Amino acid sequence: MSVSFLPGFNRRQLLLGAASVPALALPAQAQTGDPAAFEKLIQAAKQEGSVIVDGPPNDDVREAMTRGFASRYGIKLSYISSGSSKSGARVRAERAAGKYLLDVFISGPETTLQSFLSSGWLDPVSAILVDPEVTDGKGWTDNHIWYVDPNRVVARVLRFIQPVLAINTKILPATELTTWKSVIDPKWRGKFIAKDPSIPGAGASLISYFYLTMGPDFVKSLYIDQKPVISRDPRQAAQSLAVGNVPFWVGPDQSEVIRFQNLGYPIEWVSPTDGPGVLSGGFGFVGLVNKAPNSNAAKLFINWLMSREGQQLFSKAINSMSLRTDIDQTWAPEYTRPKLGGNYLDTYDYKFILEQRDPAYEKAQKLLGL
Repeated sequence: MSVSFLPGFNRRQLLLGAASVPALALPAQAQTGDPAAFEKLIQAAKQEGSVIVDGPPNDDVREAMTRGFASRYGIKLSYISSGSSKSGARVRAERAAGKYLLDVFISGPETTLQSFLSSGWLDPVSAILVDPEVTDGKGWTDNHIWYVDPNRVVARVLRFIQPVLAINTKILPATELTTWKSVIDPKWRGKFIAKDPSIPGAGASLISYFYLTMGPDFVKSLYIDQKPVISRDPRQAAQSLAVGNVPFWVGPDQSEVIRFQNLGYPIEWVSPTDGPGVLSGGFGFVGLVNKAPNSNAAKLFINWLMSREGQQLFSKAINSMSLRTDIDQTWAPEYTRPKLGGNYLDTYDYKFILEQRDPAYEKAQKLLGL
């Protein structure tokens, strides 16, 4: 199958003033809530009466956020279903025309860091958290609020294991494919699906993961020698796996696999034993847009989103585990739960994104002749 690949991206130079140290490796910065300031913020936000949030294109999230925030504070939430590069292009055009129409941006690392942070469109989330329930580190994993960047501008609220291999158990027993080494067995040549490694973001992270953890020889074997069916269409790939056209899928789309699992198809996740697990953050980056039309409501919304109630609603709606430890997450499948002391590569870590992913991606591209 012939595939047209895109050129590589070097995002490190796009982040102005970015430090080379991952924010999560910095000493945790203690924050203290301010009940009086929180109450004052609530009243100011209610006077504004509305907030505009750009977030995941997910109807469950839209409904949970709009209803939940309105129920708690009586403030109307206008929800833009995007959280993507289209948002960056839209905001850039709006600001060029002198228009400031967005309050809060919820997304993953690509647009948040490449467009919003690097363009100076965000104010620090760390400066506006005043709800004592939010600032109490005991409610968070590792006992502190998680920030993405060293300046603590962007907050992170989600972290979970991202499955990177799915099989059809009707045609392939789970015991037959337990390692990445077994994936590159010549008997599978041309018989399985692999996510297109040229897709910015997810594709780049996957091939960088393989290059960094398994080495260049594995990358060459997987993408060239094994001649996989390269897919950019997750729905089509999931269907092909579900009906048994292929035995397994490298780099599966979790939501599409779950869709077919719920329909009763024999698909299971596999965690290869000869490589670290992959940690992701989904749509877990939260940004406070500066020059916002509803600045107080925006600040209140972020405080609410990072509270127990907000995280309970958001994480369940987006089907991703929250970094809060004081909410009910029994609904989350076991395979998504990071284990204490487990071996993982966090693909949403600031250092990985800026210092490791792109260089590895560029080397992999050269190796594969892309």
